[in-house]
Amino acid sequence: MMRHGQFRSVLKGALASCPRVQQHTFHTSWRPAVQPYVSQPHGARWNGFRRHHSTTTRSSAQSTPKQARAFPPLLILGLLLGGTVYYLATPPAKPKTLNSETFIPYTITAREAISPTSVVLTIAPHVRDPSPPYLQPGATPSRWKHPLWSVEFKQPEVQIARHYTPLPPLQADTDDEARDGTLRFYVRAVGGGEMSNYLSRLGVGRDVWLRGPHAGFDVLPRLGHCRRVVFLAGGTGLVPGMQVARAVLDQSDDTKVSLLWAVRKREEVQAAAPATAAPWWQLWASKSPTELRADMENPSHIAAHLTEMKAKYGDRLDVRVAVDEEGTKFCDSDIRKALLAGLSATQHSSGTGCRLHDQRLHEHASEFEAPGAACQCSDSGDANAGKNLLMISGPDGFIAHYAGPKVWLGGTLTQGPVGGVAAELQRRDGKLASDWLVLKL
Repeated sequence: MMRHGQFRSVLKGALASCPRVQQHTFHTSWRPAVQPYVSQPHGARWNGFRRHHSTTTRSSAQSTPKQARAFPPLLILGLLLGGTVYYLATPPAKPKTLNSETFIPYTITAREAISPTSVVLTIAPHVRDPSPPYLQPGATPSRWKHPLWSVEFKQPEVQIARHYTPLPPLQADTDDEARDGTLRFYVRAVGGGEMSNYLSRLGVGRDVWLRGPHAGFDVLPRLGHCRRVVFLAGGTGLVPGMQVARAVLDQSDDTKVSLLWAVRKREEVQAAAPATAAPWWQLWASKSPTELRADMENPSHIAAHLTEMKAKYGDRLDVRVAVDEEGTKFCDSDIRKALLAGLSATQHSSGTGCRLHDQRLHEHASEFEAPGAACQCSDSGDANAGKNLLMISGPDGFIAHYAGPKVWLGGTLTQGPVGGVAAELQRRDGKLASDWLVLKL
């Protein structure tokens, strides 16, 4: 029988001659659960394992500090990269109140039919905004930030958007309604008008989508020290005129405004009255626009709003109405009469080179502009800087007839040169050209 010392020598030599077997045998994950007993015949095998295992442990312990030192920077770099990717990949939260970048849902809370083709829609936002962007900060809820502004409505069925101008608040509107963001719009469905037909079909409870506000011409610095505004409106184009009248009449007690409103049917102004035959001596009499009086019977929603404004501003607001189906319209003489009524004899600045008062510079201008533009007329020491305003709003054909067409330039709809009736009146009377600024909406 082989003795214990002989067995130990043989085993040591076999292991020395087979390094691969040694590596494979002792670099496994198996570890003895308990220390071997010395009295066992094969204690030498366990002693060899103990020596190899202790060597491996020392080697691992030496490499651990280096790995520990390299781990924190790698971890920090990974967290930074992961955070950056998450920030870039995560879309920003969409605003829930009216803004000029995204469309926000509103609900139709009231719908009043004016005629078979026109309605007044009252809408309120889903989310109440205590500080709507169209109100003056800290002012009364009815105090608007812009004299002239609009919002865009989205037509989700065909993915188009159109600008609509909100009606000024009524005196009966409460502060809570104004603070809640309630708005009203005068909408008329026109042939081929995708947006107008879509809106006119919607009932109470339906949602609409708005984006804005979008500021229009800053009329107050353009008017300056002048005191006359004539606004010629076709159909729903009256609403911007109501905005302008409210802004300039609240600004100065000396200002006067003439609203010339052309409509197709009497229903837009008041309920249709039974037709009566005119006396024979009036058959060849020329028909002319009529004054909108405060005692009008059965006024429409829009006419009632106008009479309320007349009651507030008195003689400073004159409203004339021409009804197409009754054969009345605004002729050159009607417009000239409105322009010359109460016109001051004060000599005003030519406005040359001023983006607010130079008519030629307006030819390439859009009706949407950032507010706060400075007047260059004051740089020349002119104390009477400003122009009277002749403004035209309505369908494209209406604007082209009275002031010349707008012109597309580089993807932007611009004012274009003054044409139509306004240009003819300026040719006849140089003062109408020098003292008046023509603006198309």
